[in-house]
Amino acid sequence: MATAQQTIEFTEGELEFGNSKCPGIWVKIPEADAIKVKKDWKKTIEKGTKSKAIETGDEITIFGTVMLFASVEFSRDQFAVPETREFENLKQGLKQFAKDQYIGIVKDQLSAEEKTLKAMEKEIASLRKDQEKLEKGIESANTTISQETYKMATSETKLGETNSSLEKQNNASESVDDANKKAFAKEVKSLENKKKSLEKDIPASEAKIIKSKTLIEENTAAIPLNRTKQDELGFQINEQKMVVAKFAQKLANIEAY
Repeated sequence: MATAQQTIEFTEGELEFGNSKCPGIWVKIPEADAIKVKKDWKKTIEKGTKSKAIETGDEITIFGTVMLFASVEFSRDQFAVPETREFENLKQGLKQFAKDQYIGIVKDQLSAEEKTLKAMEKEIASLRKDQEKLEKGIESANTTISQETYKMATSETKLGETNSSLEKQNNASESVDDANKKAFAKEVKSLENKKKSLEKDIPASEAKIIKSKTLIEENTAAIPLNRTKQDELGFQINEQKMVVAKFAQKLANIEAY
């Protein structure tokens, strides 16, 4: 869940370095990572100069935020103090740095939530395609059943006719004279081949019908499960959209700060 944006807080104070106490400003950067803040702060103070910031032992306390202290030293033990132009410039610069840090954090959070939403939307699109495929499979199987049923009925009719013709030919075989025996045998052979072909066609159609009925049963059972997943994921997507909207509003609030 998106947490509401927190306030970037500033506190004027001082910090002891060695034997000196230097005035400056404390800034609290919500949700920040101390290592990243330190790295970016070094880049900020080095910007526009040829000098390199030197790291010394420091102390950073984290309670869901990072506390950063900044001070400007003009010369040895001479610091910008409150109610001066230099001190106000320091405060404004520190405010912009803290704001940029916080914006970067929330942009990353928003990006992660948007990525989660996109993955969910991709998944539900896949489920919808699966449902469409299941429904088309049922439609195709019903067409196959209709076609093969008609084909099988036609084959059975033709088989009956072929058997009848063979029976007549067999009954007439003894009365065929020598001159017509060759043609007669050829016709009988043709009828026998046709019978064999029809006898193969009928079980082939039966097998296709059984296979199609099985597919219809399986797809019919799978569709409600698919729809249930879609409903559940649809609810999760709506929730995730609200999370994304909250992070987007959080970002807008910080940018307007």
